[in-house]
Amino acid sequence: MRVVTACERPGPPGLSSDSDVVLVEEGGSFAAMVLPVIWPLIKSMWIVAAAQVLVIAGLVLMPLLIVDSGLFVAFLAIVLAVLMGLHANDLRRWTLRQRGFSFSGIVAGTDVAEAERRLFTALGPHIYLS
Repeated sequence: MRVVTACERPGPPGLSSDSDVVLVEEGGSFAAMVLPVIWPLIKSMWIVAAAQVLVIAGLVLMPLLIVDSGLFVAFLAIVLAVLMGLHANDLRRWTLRQRGFSFSGIVAGTDVAEAERRLFTALGPHIYLS
């Protein structure tokens, strides 16, 4: 069972209904854990990507400033990747809120497509009409 959060752009429906409603899965993201800088760039999360680049730059500079800190830096890099994987979808919802999207509801389904179908069935007139 997949649980997704629906975020809706305020105002009248636009030309592309796909961009008016965004479904964000609950839970973590394995792709965000494996690719912690590339994933936010793909999802257009520019502030999160910039913050990660700054943190990674700090991790790269740490062995230059502190002698014998290589193992500690590797541990911190792994922790950063795991935290990104665990909180990636929370950061995506935060980014959508910053762009003016509002919370529309939580929907469950066997997969994301079924959850989307249930959402549009329940909120159809609210989403389709202005």
